[in-house]
Amino acid sequence: MTRAGSTERGKIQLGSDSELSPKRPRIAKGTLERRERGTDTDAGSYNWIMPSNEPKSAAAVKRWIERHTRTSDRFASVADKYERHRREHGCDDVYPSSNGPLLGALTAAVKPKRLLEVGCGLGYSGLWLAYGAGSGGRVETIEASQDHAKIARGHFNAEGLGKQIQVLVGEATRVLPALKGRYDLIYFDINPSESLLVLDHSERLIRRGGLLISANLFLGQFAPDIPGLEKTAEYRLRILDAARWLTGYMVDGTSLSVRV
Repeated sequence: MTRAGSTERGKIQLGSDSELSPKRPRIAKGTLERRERGTDTDAGSYNWIMPSNEPKSAAAVKRWIERHTRTSDRFASVADKYERHRREHGCDDVYPSSNGPLLGALTAAVKPKRLLEVGCGLGYSGLWLAYGAGSGGRVETIEASQDHAKIARGHFNAEGLGKQIQVLVGEATRVLPALKGRYDLIYFDINPSESLLVLDHSERLIRRGGLLISANLFLGQFAPDIPGLEKTAEYRLRILDAARWLTGYMVDGTSLSVRV
């Protein structure tokens, strides 16, 4: 509704709604750019201009994250050894964590004193767990292969973290039942066929409020014939049981579960 822009009997009559405030500048898509318009009122106006290198798809975002987090990955040289090791030794079950710095950041946020890793491999994720936990944290990591355990210990010692990490050599089915006490954080990254056993013992071993990080829960998209996928499918549903876990999933198939 339009009202006359005049005063009558001491009352202020406003003009049209469009006159209540100055026109806002049109905002283009993109990055923030300051506009100087010569008045105190308008000096704080901004335009958005899309930067030319802005990631515009899920694939581009993934590439950006991989490229930039690599520069902050203090253990990237260890992760790089996995591919060569698989090629030379025919090991198709040894892969580094997809995002070591994120694993380290999550660990640092929890501030755990006692950590358990199920699936050591060549030691990349164990290094990030120990680094994130700080000098007060102790990591126990289970590895079935004697050869892999030896390589991992070498990496731990080379990075100055050997005293914080203990390698428990043996199949998870044998090692887990012997463990006692409570853990603040458990990281699971192992064959699907052993996933339900790991979950059973994780529920027994982790303290209330502790964090269970589960990796590679959707391996069927990469290896549809790998044994144990039906167990991983049950694992994914069981950690959604609100009576036991508060769980969130990440798009790469990693889950974060807090014991309740």
